[in-house]
Amino acid sequence: MKENKNRWAYITYIAVGVMVFFISAAIWQLFTETEPLKIVKILSDAFTLPGVLFIGIAVMGWISSKGTFDIFGYSVRGLFDLWKKESYYKTESFYDYRVKKDEKRKPFNLPMLLVGCGFLLIGALLTVAFLLME
Repeated sequence: MKENKNRWAYITYIAVGVMVFFISAAIWQLFTETEPLKIVKILSDAFTLPGVLFIGIAVMGWISSKGTFDIFGYSVRGLFDLWKKESYYKTESFYDYRVKKDEKRKPFNLPMLLVGCGFLLIGALLTVAFLLME
């Protein structure tokens, strides 16, 4: 079942990446361009954008999966608990909060990182091709 779920994750991320590619290519007017050098430049940029986007989201997810941002959630929750009547006597320690969060924490999103690396690799290869064509 997990293999099937990973397959759908890869398909979804590739589809979203292709959509971001086509949107950025349309914004940069790839479909009306006739000069080969500009076409390769736009293709390079259009492949790099979803790559950087996916890698950035995946890295932030990895940082979050390690519990780095738990202190912010704990402090905001404590701030809002100040207005509850009995919150002073029922506050939990940060350690207890983090243990509870660790039980519910989602694993790292590897498919997004790999798809992002694929888009970034294609963008880098097209950048090299652009530089060789100049």
